[in-house]
Amino acid sequence: MGKVYKRTVRYKCMRAIHYQGKAFGKSGKVLIESGDGDLFVPGMINICLSVEIFLKSINASTTNLEDEVEVNGTTCYIGRDETLEILPSGKGHALSKLFDGLPVDIRNEITQHAKLEGYGECVSKGLKIYDNVFVDWRYIYERNDPKSLGTHPLFQLVNAISRYCNENLEKVICCSSDEI
Repeated sequence: MGKVYKRTVRYKCMRAIHYQGKAFGKSGKVLIESGDGDLFVPGMINICLSVEIFLKSINASTTNLEDEVEVNGTTCYIGRDETLEILPSGKGHALSKLFDGLPVDIRNEITQHAKLEGYGECVSKGLKIYDNVFVDWRYIYERNDPKSLGTHPLFQLVNAISRYCNENLEKVICCSSDEI
């Protein structure tokens, strides 16, 4: 059996993560839509970072903890294994891999939101287009061929993922690593 961790503030941390993701997304959109070509790259990086933050926060809310139990009158969660860290999980910056690591029901719900946003293709494939933007475009001046990208389907996908986060924010519980 894994370690037992105390339950702390319900969704305060998740709310902060969600709003940080929204801020990066909004700033990215403003930069891109400004019409200033010099701001396109920072705009794309910000939007991709927004998606990464949303996906990692969803992952953290669904995979780090398993069963709610009661220990000496305190509501706790049991970690899945002894190496569990109560930190946002999902590693790296590849958006499609972060999405593919989510539970099927969540991926399906995000896919439905993407359809409402006007994107009816595979969400994972849409995100794959942007897998390397955050890493490769931060230092775009070092690249010989940074490849060209557009904002479709990025805007639709970030809106769909943000919508999922927003609708599920109240259900999420943030935990600390305070071992009992």
